[in-house]
Amino acid sequence: MHAARATFIHILRPRSKAEVLPLLERAVFGVGMINPLTAIPQLYQIWELHAVGGLSLFTVGAALLMSVLWTAYGALTRQTALWATSLVWIGMNGATVAGVIVHS
Repeated sequence: MHAARATFIHILRPRSKAEVLPLLERAVFGVGMINPLTAIPQLYQIWELHAVGGLSLFTVGAALLMSVLWTAYGALTRQTALWATSLVWIGMNGATVAGVIVHS
């Protein structure tokens, strides 16, 4: 019982920024690379079913612009997790914009 309590206390102990930041950066990068996959069902609707009803070119265009800006900012500030994940979003948002234009 004592060992379990000691482990629990060790897990919950306060951590320094130097300890937390590398772990957080890896988590942000991992989740950030997976997150664009959430656009796959939308892209399927657009490109396979030609269903673009309810999609605004203004809205998806703004998302594309934002991903371009985040990629540029991440590259200029040398934040790999930011520019790499935003670059993937450029592809997803670009495909969405193109699909709305083609199938509208």
